[in-house]
Amino acid sequence: MACKNCNPVAQKHTFANRGEVSRFIRKLRGLVEDGRITEFPSFTDLDRIEDDASYPDIIECNFGCPDCGMEFTFKFNSHKSKPPQWSTSRGRR
Repeated sequence: MACKNCNPVAQKHTFANRGEVSRFIRKLRGLVEDGRITEFPSFTDLDRIEDDASYPDIIECNFGCPDCGMEFTFKFNSHKSKPPQWSTSRGRR
């Protein structure tokens, strides 16, 4: 179960378009900057994703909540027909 820190991103989500993805990336940056979630070493670092939707071909970013241990993954592969996804899982604490 999510806590007050990670509640804004605690729901699994599939994105319909690049505009939704861009808004979500900005939200993630704010949560990381505020210390509400932590970015883990990942295939793609959040700071390498541009706001103008000129994304790398493959994005995989991992995050966690420092308070409740919830873990999150953002995945996008422009070579596949699968839409970008945000998933959640119970942490390994």
